[in-house]
Amino acid sequence: MTKKTRNPIRDRVTNRELRNTPGQVWERLANNEPPTLMADGVAKAILVPVVDGDVQGAHEAFTRGRAMLAAARIRRDARQSGADRMTLVEINALIWKTREARARTARRK
Repeated sequence: MTKKTRNPIRDRVTNRELRNTPGQVWERLANNEPPTLMADGVAKAILVPVVDGDVQGAHEAFTRGRAMLAAARIRRDARQSGADRMTLVEINALIWKTREARARTARRK
């Protein structure tokens, strides 16, 4: 069984298409084809089908996925800045320094 890959160009839906031909969008969702919602040529959202009416489960999956993407960005940024090579002593010193700076700012208010 081969896995169907998404075609980002074909999977795009504009606001106008969503308004004028919603049936086509619903059909794609029914076929588990999540289209990308475009506005002014920029991707704004992905319309994700909800399986068996499980909105909560779909939202939890979205939240977990967003957290995974954020963690991947943090790891990439750490590699680029060299922070991924910090020792535990350096990390703890940075935490202490940051907390001290925040405490000084809070005392001024």
